Amino acid sequence: MLVPVVDPPEVTLPAEEAHHVAQVLRLEPGDPLVIFDGAGHEWDARIVAVSKRAVVARIEQARTPVSEWATRVTLGIGVLKGQAMDEVVRDATALGVAAIVPMMTAHCVVPKRARGDDAIDRWQRIAVASAKQCGRATLPSISAVTPFIEVLRAPAELRLICLEPVFPGAGLAAMPAPPRDVTLLVGPEGGWSSAEVAAAQLAGYRGMQMGALTLRAELAPTVALSQLWAAINSGNAADRR
Repeated sequence: MLVPVVDPPEVTLPAEEAHHVAQVLRLEPGDPLVIFDGAGHEWDARIVAVSKRAVVARIEQARTPVSEWATRVTLGIGVLKGQAMDEVVRDATALGVAAIVPMMTAHCVVPKRARGDDAIDRWQRIAVASAKQCGRATLPSISAVTPFIEVLRAPAELRLICLEPVFPGAGLAAMPAPPRDVTLLVGPEGGWSSAEVAAAQLAGYRGMQMGALTLRAELAPTVALSQLWAAINSGNAADRR
């Protein structure tokens, strides 16, 4: 269960988590519970009270959460249609990204459901559910939709842009040491414009290919992140903090 602050010995669960505990899981006083704060901390707890208004749990002891990757990865993703963005947020959270930046690019139209605070709130709820499912204690930050050119300006030790299957010189080699941070850019359904590719190259981005097949836009980030972690792993640089 996600609980923002767990300083006192007893905590009242947020309304959405309380509903899940009481109405979905049907837990009762005395049942054990694992609580995390989304910032990398986790505790064993036990339910002490369940009512229509609230669920209260007592903190018993700190747990050692699953460690995070030593490399901080920011995923920049061209805004996708329908529920595809939700899928990207869910899978990117499970794959350990530190930040997700939905991007406005030349070949995408930002749908209504991806605009404003409501969209960010929905994506954050999806990230919480994904973290709970996979046992991750740290949530990625999720930005509002950001213009592509602004994302290019953000500093990173390693900058990667996923490109179409054929691109001379593109590739991702094994890394002898883990970079401190990586920005990984994945385009929308319509791909990148030639101007965007040129701008990324001028900003120091390396082309990254994901094989000979054209992938669905919502699948591409999962494949790209898996390849990135594999490259870090292959250089014996998969230290986790």
